[in-house]
Amino acid sequence: MQTNLEQAKQVVLQLPTEDFEKFDEWYEAKKQNKSKNEEKEARKKYQLERFRKAQEWVIKNREQYMNQWVCLEGDRLIAHSTDALEVHNKALEAGIEIPYLEHIVEESDWGGW
Repeated sequence: MQTNLEQAKQVVLQLPTEDFEKFDEWYEAKKQNKSKNEEKEARKKYQLERFRKAQEWVIKNREQYMNQWVCLEGDRLIAHSTDALEVHNKALEAGIEIPYLEHIVEESDWGGW
């Protein structure tokens, strides 16, 4: 026989105070863990979308920024220069914690091995 919500409530409410407090702590930790996992998944989705947009931007704007470093926030250009450190510093100044930098160079036909 499966316990339903009302039966579970009755069992929890009948617990001695010490056990009820332990149950409450356990339940709160469980909720916090669920919330953290949801936040983590949302961050992953955001980062993946940000990367996808940056890659599309590079494809569209490759010729204009050839042989330069670019910093992108999604599909928004933050900085560009032939000096990677300069681009990185401008990204940090713009408040970007984890800058996406790419060096745009001629594509080669070499496929490895």
